[in-house]
Amino acid sequence: MSEEAKPIFLEGLATVREMLPEGHDYGGWRRLSLATLEDRYALVFGHLTETDERRDAFLHAELRLSQVYLLVKHLDECRPYADEVIFYQRLRTELGKTLPGAKPGKELERAVRDLVDDSVEAQGVVDIFKVAGIERPDISILDDAFLQTFKDRPLPDLRLRLLAKLLADEIQARQRRNLAQAKSFKDLLEQTLQRYHNRLIDAAAVIKAMIEIRGEMDSADERAAQLGLEADELAFYDAVAAQREAVYGVEFMRDLIHEVVQVIKRTVKVDWTEPHRDDVKAAVRAAVRRVLWSRDVRAEDFEPFVSAVMAQAEALFANWPLAA
Repeated sequence: MSEEAKPIFLEGLATVREMLPEGHDYGGWRRLSLATLEDRYALVFGHLTETDERRDAFLHAELRLSQVYLLVKHLDECRPYADEVIFYQRLRTELGKTLPGAKPGKELERAVRDLVDDSVEAQGVVDIFKVAGIERPDISILDDAFLQTFKDRPLPDLRLRLLAKLLADEIQARQRRNLAQAKSFKDLLEQTLQRYHNRLIDAAAVIKAMIEIRGEMDSADERAAQLGLEADELAFYDAVAAQREAVYGVEFMRDLIHEVVQVIKRTVKVDWTEPHRDDVKAAVRAAVRRVLWSRDVRAEDFEPFVSAVMAQAEALFANWPLAA
């Protein structure tokens, strides 16, 4: 089996090499200084992340290469390629951070499992965020000071891709808590990136827009406190208040939402969003309608109100009772 796998491994190795910039010994990374190693990673990261297609093709080829190497790693002819395979595995681990919704923790666990041999455990691993000039891999880095330093650092496309992912992940995390708010942020980010890809704005303008989105996120958190609402209550407020706040007033809407959220929490049950629990979903809907009746909400506002509230409830309290 090992002998049969050897040509497949060598073919896979050649395929991966063809995807990377030429003229470099990717198996000799241990002999490089940390600065040179960072430059090597920067070169490869920038090359592979130019397009999603190129990145995804590499990830597919590297996975196949690593799987086959497990079958041939004990062969004298294949053992010398261990460091090169490790280099590609580390690339995959870091590139995984650019995937939408990727979970870095799981990727790192997988990378450890993939290490081809305990005796050649990887050293000098370079983080893709650090290479791209992002010292803190979270949206807190998005501020005016970062905007000033951004213009002087290399690899803007790689850095933009990583920053966009960080912001998109934060928006996705907020989506469960606040559908309306998250959709607004998501649309703004996508429109900004599309304008950049169409070369209508430069990288600095994208960073500025990202900073503004982060600022709006912070403002939303402050707004919840000002309204006297909990974070989950603000999500429901935003879901229904846009078209009705002017009609009913802030105080009325605030008190209404507070009661609605309380009655939802009292009515939902385990797995209530599953198809076989339609009875619970109907009970939640009925409870919300009773609150609307008791507070004299106009009849024409019932269905739009209930639909928006139910959508937010399913997103926010799907994992009841943990989420409620």
